[in-house]
Amino acid sequence: MFKFIPFKYHLCALGSSYDVIADACRDKTKFFSFVDSRPWRSFRRNVENFLECDINTYHIYYWFVLIFSIYGVIQSLFRFSRLLFTKETFGNSMWHNNRFHVFPPKMVRRFSVLTAFILTNIWATLLYAALFVSPRHMAPWLWVQLITLAWHLVASFMKSLLGSMKGNRTRTTIYLTVYVVNIWLVYQSKRAFTIALKQDTPEKLMLCSRYIHPLLNYFNGIPM
Repeated sequence: MFKFIPFKYHLCALGSSYDVIADACRDKTKFFSFVDSRPWRSFRRNVENFLECDINTYHIYYWFVLIFSIYGVIQSLFRFSRLLFTKETFGNSMWHNNRFHVFPPKMVRRFSVLTAFILTNIWATLLYAALFVSPRHMAPWLWVQLITLAWHLVASFMKSLLGSMKGNRTRTTIYLTVYVVNIWLVYQSKRAFTIALKQDTPEKLMLCSRYIHPLLNYFNGIPM
């Protein structure tokens, strides 16, 4: 049995696709009617596209992971150089200072140098992934950061049980949140790169090439 529906309700059903119709159909007398207004619908669509790594949001992820990786490479190189050319035994952790008193300082220093070297290469791999639109080269960074996150969570939990986290809980929570958000954004960038490569070539997706190629041509033209 067919059910007859007035024509205006058919139009209102298309509101999610046609903003003008949706504005005419929404009940403006309701308190939360602004949620169905055109600006809010547009905002929700943009957020959904961002979370789904739509091709229209690719440039956001591209520039984020590029700038983020450049910052990471510079920071890791500075730390590696400082450990290599100074007598520093260990550096400050992002959340708290981990002091391994059970090991001799020489061994701790070697471990710190090795860790800094690995992190420098991981950040360089992420930079390569950003420059040449290679999502598979983001995997090493993600795995290392997830392992590091798990290690810090265990260390924080143990310190909390021992009662040595007093006064540092807020700072630890903030850094933990930032750490997780950074990992999530790089993972989202990996997804965005994968989706974009299904629709376009890597050469066209290398947004920084318009700035790099003129610089390379300039430096190549300088007489030695």
